[in-house]
Amino acid sequence: MLDPSTPAEFRRSARMMATLTRRLVQAVAALTVLGGAVIVASLITGVFFRYVVQSALSWTDEVAMFCFSWTVLLAAALLVHESGHVRVELIEACLPPPALRLLRALIQVLILVTGAYMVWTGWDFMQMTVGQTAPATRYPIWVRNLALPVAGALIVVFSLLNLRSTLWPQRPSTP
Repeated sequence: MLDPSTPAEFRRSARMMATLTRRLVQAVAALTVLGGAVIVASLITGVFFRYVVQSALSWTDEVAMFCFSWTVLLAAALLVHESGHVRVELIEACLPPPALRLLRALIQVLILVTGAYMVWTGWDFMQMTVGQTAPATRYPIWVRNLALPVAGALIVVFSLLNLRSTLWPQRPSTP
């Protein structure tokens, strides 16, 4: 919550930022769930046709690989938003509050740098695959490889938001 003494314009922009963040997270979560469902449906379809119909489909593995690439990387970005990364909580429990805040800020900076690296290298890799197509479905390979820089950009955004809330926690408003 925002302090009631905060100027109205700042409160309005903070609410707008929170709404945009919430909608972005909902969209990424929906795409992640959809991608997971398509992976399962594609693989089940492939197994059914291979073993029951005795006629393997050539496209099911490519669809699953495409969705897997996007789903895993989008889920990683969601984990950054939720601060769901792996950490040793025993160390956090032993730290005094100022040191814990510093540690959490350092973690967010490292995550931010990792996300920026994903954008940089992912963009270069995606550009190397422009013009290539998947053999069975004929989709452009760069679309699958675009998942890395997109997820990296989301990780940068989410780590910046986490860093902001770590360094400048919002005070609860008093009624």
